[in-house]
Amino acid sequence: MSNEWSFRDEILLATHKWPWLALFCLVGCLVGWGISFVWPTPHRATTELYVGLNTYRSSEDLNATEYAGIELVNANDYKNWQMASLNSMTTMDEVIQETLQRLRQLDPYWQTVSPAELAKSLHVYWRNAGKWRLAAENKNPQQAVQAVTTWQDVVLEQVHTAVNESQHAMVLVFQLKSLALAQSYLIVNVETLQQTLSVLLEWQTDLSAVSPDLPLDSAERWQLWQAIAQNNPDPVWTLALADFPAPQAARTEYAAWIEKTLPLLKEIMHSRENQIEALDAQQSEVKSQFKAASQISRGLSATLDVEKISGARTEQSVVRPTGMLVLVGSLIGLVVWLIQWLAGISLRGHP
Repeated sequence: MSNEWSFRDEILLATHKWPWLALFCLVGCLVGWGISFVWPTPHRATTELYVGLNTYRSSEDLNATEYAGIELVNANDYKNWQMASLNSMTTMDEVIQETLQRLRQLDPYWQTVSPAELAKSLHVYWRNAGKWRLAAENKNPQQAVQAVTTWQDVVLEQVHTAVNESQHAMVLVFQLKSLALAQSYLIVNVETLQQTLSVLLEWQTDLSAVSPDLPLDSAERWQLWQAIAQNNPDPVWTLALADFPAPQAARTEYAAWIEKTLPLLKEIMHSRENQIEALDAQQSEVKSQFKAASQISRGLSATLDVEKISGARTEQSVVRPTGMLVLVGSLIGLVVWLIQWLAGISLRGHP
């Protein structure tokens, strides 16, 4: 008689005991079926949104950078941050509170539901820009549909408000750049006028030190004209230049012209300085508006497009179908049978 152990023989022996295998699987099926009654499966209602994003001006989106507090180096970082921000926005406290408030107006059932319970039943499924799925789970299929459709409406309203403010923030950024450019021009102009003032004061001193009846030679006259005429486009200043003494005029006429022009030059400089201060105030106001718009926009892109998908219907399903629980139960029964079968082989002392 041979004592050699044969796995083939063990399998053959096991197949002759198939009623036990069937019994284990049947018990597993019954357990799964029983769980479906003890632990009822929730119903899931799902709807879809279209999410689009144009990243062509991502590097210029100061609103997103300001709100995020980090530099979004490239278009991919910008896209990822926008998608993550949109995902976070769908479950913000304001969104959940508004959704629950509207649901309570639809159905008395929601009066007993807390914001935390509602938030726990809502889910967002997405991979990237494109099609997003919003899902709500509830024991009652009708209330699951109520939750997901109301939630979708609130999300769309909140996102559209944020995107509108983001577009407003973009306009404000252009205004800030325009104001900064105008201010830079005025600052340069004031510096030029200060140089002109210094030149006129020097000429006033030089003219009084030389014989007043002598005319300026052509080189000196051109030097004085060039010094006072450049970079002074103010209309009032242009009129003053029109009274510049003739080529053969005596030095006294140049001195008189400078005496009459100095107050005008100072008046123009004072006007420019006032304009610079006014632009400072405008920039402060626009910056304040930009900050407020950025907070409302939550950093979302002005080019973000979130809409309902035309013709899409709300889909309904169950999270844990009874058939799936029965199948899982039977598989568990099979695994338990395999474990006890292997244990029996081991206990018989076979290698």
